[in-house]
Amino acid sequence: VPATQDVEEFARALRAVGEPIFGMDATQISMGRLLNHLFEVTERFGMETRTELILLQRTMVVVEGVARSLDPRINIWQVAKPVVEGYIRDSIGPLAVLNDLKNTLAVVARFGPRLPGIVEQALMKQATAGGAPEKKSKRPLIFGALLAIIGAGLGAAIALNL
Repeated sequence: VPATQDVEEFARALRAVGEPIFGMDATQISMGRLLNHLFEVTERFGMETRTELILLQRTMVVVEGVARSLDPRINIWQVAKPVVEGYIRDSIGPLAVLNDLKNTLAVVARFGPRLPGIVEQALMKQATAGGAPEKKSKRPLIFGALLAIIGAGLGAAIALNL
């Protein structure tokens, strides 16, 4: 929720969407309508809706329509649960984060010993573009960042081997 919006009011708006359908049978709930209400709330509170969520809404409306034409009692939540769990596990779960870290470290490793110099040049260029040139050395900052990256990589490697 953006800092300019009231979190309590946002929570009340979400409750207003969720409470009417709480405990209802799946045949009485329209996923398309539910997602539409949620998008309206996010828009009202100035939150940006990600493109993949809009595409998800469109897909859910179609899937729900087809599924209900085949079986009016289908529970779309139960049907979608394994897919959603798999997406979460593969995209944002702990192993996905470690995999992203491994890929980042592979890219950083390609620069090898040139990385501190490249980072230092970029910092110097940024400092001189904004006004007076920076007189303090950036080496401690670069060294600290490099140590943090190496430490994170070693931690990930140890975690993957356990």
